[in-house]
This record gives sequence, C-alpha cells and structure tokens, in this order.
Amino acid sequence: MLCYVHLMKSICDFQVGMSIDPKLLVSNFPVISGSLGLLIGGKMLLVALVGRIFGISIISAIRVGLLLAPGGEFAFVAFGEAVNQVFLLIN
Repeated sequence: MLCYVHLMKSICDFQVGMSIDPKLLVSNFPVISGSLGLLIGGKMLLVALVGRIFGISIISAIRVGLLLAPGGEFAFVAFGEAVNQVFLLIN
C-alpha cells in the first residue's frame, strides 16, 4: 500500500511540474524568486530560533535551519529514508 501512495504522489508532483507556464514564470521571476527567498529565509530563522529555545548551540541551530528550511515536509521523509539506507547516521 505504501508503494502505491508514493507512486501516486510522484505522479501528482510530475503533473504539477508539467503544468507550469514558462512564459509566466520568466515574466514574474523577480517576484517569484523574492518570495521564495523570503519564505526560505523566514523558515530558516524560525527553525534556528526553535533550536535555540530547545538548547542547541547557535552554530548548530543555524546549520539545522539552513538544512531544513528549503526542504519542507519532504525533508523528513528523505532524512528518514537516508537513515534507513545508512546514508545518514544518527548519534
């Protein structure tokens, strides 16, 4: 069942990517890139702040923020699979 769910999600992601209008993307590039930068920067600051609240050092909190901010919820799936495949070790 889990394979079926992953297959459907992949097809949905592919469909969304194929429906992007390149002309619209290019004409609104400054707005899109600025919004994306603000979104990722805000998420990075928020994750780093939460890390500091939970007692992580400032350097580690910034690293975690930089690592997790661009990924969204998919990062947790990818990190979980990386741990399962022993590409990423948990101390």
